[in-house]
Amino acid sequence: MQKFAVFTGSCQSLPVVQYLLQTNQLACVVLVDTQQNYDLMQLQHWLQQSAIETLTYKCSDDKGLIAQLDRLAVNRGLIYLFRHKIRPALIQYFSGHLVNIHPSPLPDYRGPFPLYWQLRNGENTTALTLHQVTESVDCGNIAADVEIEIHPFDTMNCVQYKVAQALPRLVEKFCQLDEKQEIKWRNQEGNGSKSAPQVEQQQLIVNWHKQTSKQVVNMARAGNVDSGCALFQFRSEAFQLLQASVVDSALTGVQAGMVIEVDRQNGLVIKTVDGALRLDIIGTQQGVFDGYRFAVLFGLEAGLSLVQKDF
Repeated sequence: MQKFAVFTGSCQSLPVVQYLLQTNQLACVVLVDTQQNYDLMQLQHWLQQSAIETLTYKCSDDKGLIAQLDRLAVNRGLIYLFRHKIRPALIQYFSGHLVNIHPSPLPDYRGPFPLYWQLRNGENTTALTLHQVTESVDCGNIAADVEIEIHPFDTMNCVQYKVAQALPRLVEKFCQLDEKQEIKWRNQEGNGSKSAPQVEQQQLIVNWHKQTSKQVVNMARAGNVDSGCALFQFRSEAFQLLQASVVDSALTGVQAGMVIEVDRQNGLVIKTVDGALRLDIIGTQQGVFDGYRFAVLFGLEAGLSLVQKDF
């Protein structure tokens, strides 16, 4: 009988935990040994309320964890949103039955921030890919996957919700294949032309001279969360760009980053390298504003530039 240990550190894994619990395939949940955060605290509270046994993944060694897994007769391992690289001893314990769920069509978007980079690159679809865990991160053979549509208006939270809702479907598919011994592992084809690395601070800054209108739009919606927001500067102060829209513009001879319109109806419009952009929603220390209100409050008018040489 399949008895799973789910390795996670986020409430976003709850749909798969609930599925395994309901199908009597859940043995325990293994939590990351890390600094407490609100997401992890919520997960711990839910697990405690549901009387689900929890184990801790220690950063030092695996001996204690392996002994506890053995006690619970765990023979399957499933990883989702677990921020530790699994060491060889634990991989060997599962004897090929340790799998990871990665939210991208592997081998593309290997790395810790796959959904962010897929949104930022304007992808129309993503995939939940269930693959075997190896010592090389995100490189194991694939057992199953499901495709997920990305709407042009989706933000990070929208896509994360879609992914979470698709988790049980993917795991059910895998468990049925596993039970019937019909899994057909397939190699990841190629090395992947797109990656999903840690997001650096400099990559969050809008570059008016290089980025197209569409690239800035995608950058804003990819970062429309609590962290990782797109940033622009005006008068030495940084602001969060939470939403923007492409605007048709035939203007020539105007420098990218220049304010070309401030209007109650049309909002705050900025020149870009390939057209123009309306800044729809902007986050500031004083609150969140639409483009027109932001322009009035912070003194933006046509002819001013958002380009800062030292930013």
